[in-house]
Amino acid sequence: MSRPDPALRTLAERVVAAPNPNPGAFLLARDGAHARSGAAGVADRSTGTPMTPDLKFRAGSLTKTFTATVVLQLVAERRLRLDDTVNSLLPDQVRADNALSGEPITVRRLLNHTSGLYDYLDGLLPHFRSLDQYWPRDQLIGIGLGEPRYFPTPGTRFRYSNTNYLLLDLIVERVTDRDLRTNLERRVFTPLGLRDTSYPLAKRTIDGPHARGYTDVSFLLPDVPDATRFDITGFSPSEAGASGALVTTAADVARFYRALLQGRLLPPGLLRSMLTDTVPTTGSAPPAAGYGLGVYVYATDCGPAYGHGGTAPGYLTYALNSRDGRRQLVAHTNWSSLTDTGIDEDFWTAFQRGYCGRV
Repeated sequence: MSRPDPALRTLAERVVAAPNPNPGAFLLARDGAHARSGAAGVADRSTGTPMTPDLKFRAGSLTKTFTATVVLQLVAERRLRLDDTVNSLLPDQVRADNALSGEPITVRRLLNHTSGLYDYLDGLLPHFRSLDQYWPRDQLIGIGLGEPRYFPTPGTRFRYSNTNYLLLDLIVERVTDRDLRTNLERRVFTPLGLRDTSYPLAKRTIDGPHARGYTDVSFLLPDVPDATRFDITGFSPSEAGASGALVTTAADVARFYRALLQGRLLPPGLLRSMLTDTVPTTGSAPPAAGYGLGVYVYATDCGPAYGHGGTAPGYLTYALNSRDGRRQLVAHTNWSSLTDTGIDEDFWTAFQRGYCGRV
């Protein structure tokens, strides 16, 4: 349990204050064994249920660190190598007319977003039919591989692409003969006691108390009431898969990153590679400074932090952690844009100040 912190509540209140569209927000901060939290606004606009830091939410791209951890565990077990190529691991995905026909891409380049592969999310709109549609992984990979690479030579620069992590999902499945959900449950969720964390794909509802997610759908559904704060909680997580389908809580997120950074999930050498085998995140919004093997390095006012940001339709979350996992912050709001409009300044300020304790 976390104790209420008036300073963190003040930061959350700024996140939900007009003209920001965010219905609710919370921050959970940990320093060693001591946890503090602050929340403001509502988790559900229709009922007025207050936002609290113990509610479940869709974690978006925080999922990538979980996926990368499973991949690196397979490397530790010598069932996979970072320099294995997608061509050798997934030969059926290579065609003369798709993006895998160029210079070979390694597992390392998928993990650190230097593959150059087109982000399938950028090409999703023409395939959109309804908010409740199911998105097969093969269809999403096909969109990503059906377009030219952003750059021809892997490893030459950073370009974030969710297609990378769908291919990693497929690689995990081929190597282990089990789907990613089973691997996550056996290797991460159960050992760490993450009882409020799940990896749904076909399920559009969230079990248990949760924050509802809101977004602006005016460009998709201009005639719906209140289109700029539309309840999109039921949007299918199949649209994200291994790149962003996780449902979790702030406490579980903090527990996962703490265990990861303290060496409970990976051997020391691979954990070091995950955090230090980084590339500059050119073009990314601050405070992102580098990207490792499924982990961002953030340049904060109190030194480097490790973690990830996550956007799912209707949800925005950031997790920042010190190298030893003792200082942590999970910041969340239940509104996000379906288009890449960046982070509103109050939320950006909140998670940085909350992490550094400079409220």
